[in-house]
Amino acid sequence: MTMPTFQQCLDADPSKFIQLGTKVMSTASEIMLHTATYLETIAGLASAWEGNDYDKLAGWQRRVIEFDTMNQAEMNVAGGALTSMGTSMMANVQALKMTKQMAESIGYKVLPSPMVILGPSQWQQVSAANVGAPAVLAAYQAGAMSFTMALISQYAAIIAQDVSCATTIRIAAGTGA
Repeated sequence: MTMPTFQQCLDADPSKFIQLGTKVMSTASEIMLHTATYLETIAGLASAWEGNDYDKLAGWQRRVIEFDTMNQAEMNVAGGALTSMGTSMMANVQALKMTKQMAESIGYKVLPSPMVILGPSQWQQVSAANVGAPAVLAAYQAGAMSFTMALISQYAAIIAQDVSCATTIRIAAGTGA
């Protein structure tokens, strides 16, 4: 699995995880319909089929119920996790976008690293400050550093959530972590 870029995180649509989680939970409920149909079919065979073969077939009912119940529970956990992580990731993607927009609206330039540097208007203000230029530069640099740290932490949170969602999908699909 490759790590998403900063731009991919900005463009991310975590609602897909929510949709997948909802579909997985819907599919989990269908498992119990399968179980009920299976039990009805076995019961329906009882009158027309007797003997050891039927008894062996009917003996599998408990195992089928246990297996289906376990699968349904695992799918509900996976679906719930995907829905929850998708919702959380949506909030983080929105925060990442807002932080980037806020930095740019103040005049900073946001690089795809993510890293925030001074923009042209800020450099003009530093140049125009004459003897106060070092203080103005330091203030803008501190702001750039604050925005950079905010973007990096939001970016890292989205990557962690993406990895968690991918792992949940692989586990739910039975391919392991």
